Amino acid sequence: MHRSSAGVIASILNKRFSYLFFTIILLFLVRPFLEHAITANIVTNIFFWLIIISCVWAVHEKRKYQWFSIVTASVAILMGVMDFFLQNVVTSWASQTTIVLFLGYAVSVILFYLFRQKTVSSDLIMAAASEYVLIGILWTFLFYILEEVYPGSFSFPGSKMNPAGFLYFSFVTLTTTGYGDVLPVSAQARSLAMLEMIMGQLFMAITVARLVGLYTASSSHAK
Repeated sequence: MHRSSAGVIASILNKRFSYLFFTIILLFLVRPFLEHAITANIVTNIFFWLIIISCVWAVHEKRKYQWFSIVTASVAILMGVMDFFLQNVVTSWASQTTIVLFLGYAVSVILFYLFRQKTVSSDLIMAAASEYVLIGILWTFLFYILEEVYPGSFSFPGSKMNPAGFLYFSFVTLTTTGYGDVLPVSAQARSLAMLEMIMGQLFMAITVARLVGLYTASSSHAK
């Protein structure tokens, strides 16, 4: 019984990046269909908070850094809730800054995890997929902060850009799709957009090469 319980726990721990990736996918699949029933911003924020919680679980590998991820994530969610109700400059800046700090930390931890592994596993592939999407979410908040500092940095049709609008623009930029409906118009916005495009392409190239190399090496050893 004890061995069985230990096996279940180990299985759950080994799939932490799968849970993170599933949570991120829910942001894209479920959120748009809830916006008509609930205020769009709170729906987007709730999904962002769920992703933050999943990130805490995914990057818990080293205990000495657990306190940092838990505290930063808790502050980010708390500031986000306060900003939703108070909607002032202080809470907005505190919310965006803490989220950027936490996501930057999570992206760094997962990146180091990817390059420490010696064999290809399903969760390693999920870690790579989660890392790519987290880069897009991180840039979402960087664009949001940039617009706060330099108003009018983006040309956005309709009303003022919101988190959902920046999320859309970030992934259009990350994947170099470039529909052209949202445009970076300031020098700062264009520079940040170019940096995201470069990071996205470099990450794809380097990660694919890394995974192929690990798979080839493991196949050679198996023979």
